[in-house]
Amino acid sequence: MKTMSIKAYAVANKISIYNVVKMTKNGSLKTEIKKVDGKDEVFILLDEAQAVQESGAVPLETEKIEDYQKAYMRLKIKYDQLQQKYDTLQKTISSKKVQ
Repeated sequence: MKTMSIKAYAVANKISIYNVVKMTKNGSLKTEIKKVDGKDEVFILLDEAQAVQESGAVPLETEKIEDYQKAYMRLKIKYDQLQQKYDTLQKTISSKKVQ
Protein backbone atom coordinates (compact mmCIF):
# COMPACT_ATOMS: atom_id res chain seq x y z
CA MET A 1 0.00 0.00 0.00
CA LYS A 2 1.24 3.46 -0.85
CA THR A 3 0.70 6.49 1.35
CA MET A 4 0.00 10.10 0.53
CA SER A 5 -0.15 13.15 2.77
CA ILE A 6 -3.45 14.91 3.30
CA LYS A 7 -2.28 17.95 1.35
CA ALA A 8 -1.03 15.86 -1.58
CA TYR A 9 -4.29 13.90 -1.67
CA ALA A 10 -6.31 17.12 -1.69
CA VAL A 11 -4.26 18.54 -4.56
CA ALA A 12 -4.40 15.33 -6.58
CA ASN A 13 -8.18 15.06 -6.23
CA LYS A 14 -8.85 18.81 -6.44
CA ILE A 15 -10.69 19.02 -3.15
CA SER A 16 -10.04 21.13 -0.07
CA ILE A 17 -7.82 19.94 2.74
CA TYR A 18 -10.75 20.45 5.10
CA ASN A 19 -12.85 17.98 3.11
CA VAL A 20 -10.02 15.44 3.10
CA VAL A 21 -9.72 15.74 6.89
CA LYS A 22 -13.50 15.23 7.19
CA MET A 23 -13.25 12.13 4.99
CA THR A 24 -10.48 10.71 7.19
CA LYS A 25 -12.47 11.42 10.36
CA ASN A 26 -15.66 9.74 9.13
CA GLY A 27 -13.73 6.68 7.90
CA SER A 28 -14.29 6.96 4.15
CA LEU A 29 -10.50 7.10 3.64
CA LYS A 30 -8.10 4.61 5.17
CA THR A 31 -5.36 6.34 7.13
CA GLU A 32 -2.10 5.57 8.84
CA ILE A 33 -0.31 7.62 11.50
CA LYS A 34 3.45 8.01 11.11
CA LYS A 35 6.01 9.91 13.15
CA VAL A 36 7.61 12.69 11.10
CA ASP A 37 10.03 15.07 12.80
CA GLY A 38 8.86 13.78 16.18
CA LYS A 39 5.21 14.59 15.41
CA ASP A 40 2.39 12.24 14.53
CA GLU A 41 1.12 12.92 11.01
CA VAL A 42 -1.81 11.32 9.22
CA PHE A 43 -1.20 9.73 5.83
CA ILE A 44 -3.84 8.35 3.50
CA LEU A 45 -3.43 4.74 2.38
CA LEU A 46 -3.94 4.14 -1.33
CA ASP A 47 -4.50 0.74 -2.87
CA GLU A 48 -2.34 -0.12 -5.88
CA ALA A 49 -5.02 0.58 -8.52
CA GLN A 50 -5.76 3.99 -7.06
CA ALA A 51 -2.04 4.74 -6.63
CA VAL A 52 -1.38 4.10 -10.33
CA GLN A 53 -4.31 6.32 -11.25
CA GLU A 54 -3.17 9.08 -8.86
CA SER A 55 0.44 9.00 -10.04
CA GLY A 56 -0.64 9.50 -13.63
CA ALA A 57 0.06 6.39 -15.66
CA VAL A 58 -0.36 8.45 -18.85
CA PRO A 59 3.05 9.42 -20.27
CA LEU A 60 3.74 13.14 -20.24
CA GLU A 61 4.35 13.18 -24.02
CA THR A 62 0.74 12.25 -24.78
CA GLU A 63 -0.77 14.96 -22.59
CA LYS A 64 -1.99 18.15 -24.15
CA ILE A 65 -0.43 21.49 -23.32
CA GLU A 66 -3.54 22.43 -21.31
CA ASP A 67 -2.71 19.61 -18.90
CA TYR A 68 0.63 21.08 -17.88
CA GLN A 69 -0.77 22.08 -14.50
CA LYS A 70 -1.86 18.51 -13.77
CA ALA A 71 1.55 17.22 -14.80
CA TYR A 72 3.24 19.82 -12.63
CA MET A 73 1.15 18.89 -9.60
CA ARG A 74 1.90 15.17 -10.08
CA LEU A 75 5.62 15.92 -10.24
CA LYS A 76 5.37 18.21 -7.22
CA ILE A 77 3.63 15.48 -5.21
CA LYS A 78 6.29 12.94 -6.18
CA TYR A 79 9.02 15.44 -5.30
CA ASP A 80 7.46 16.10 -1.87
CA GLN A 81 7.20 12.37 -1.17
CA LEU A 82 10.82 11.80 -2.17
CA GLN A 83 11.94 14.76 -0.06
CA GLN A 84 10.17 13.25 2.97
CA LYS A 85 11.88 9.90 2.41
CA TYR A 86 15.23 11.63 1.97
CA ASP A 87 14.83 13.62 5.20
CA THR A 88 13.85 10.47 7.10
CA LEU A 89 16.88 8.61 5.78
CA GLN A 90 19.19 11.51 6.63
CA LYS A 91 17.89 11.56 10.21
CA THR A 92 18.33 7.79 10.48
CA ILE A 93 21.89 8.00 9.19
CA SER A 94 22.81 10.92 11.44
CA SER A 95 21.36 9.20 14.52
CA LYS A 96 23.36 6.04 13.78
CA LYS A 97 26.59 8.08 13.42
CA VAL A 98 26.03 9.64 16.84
CA GLN A 99 25.63 6.25 18.53
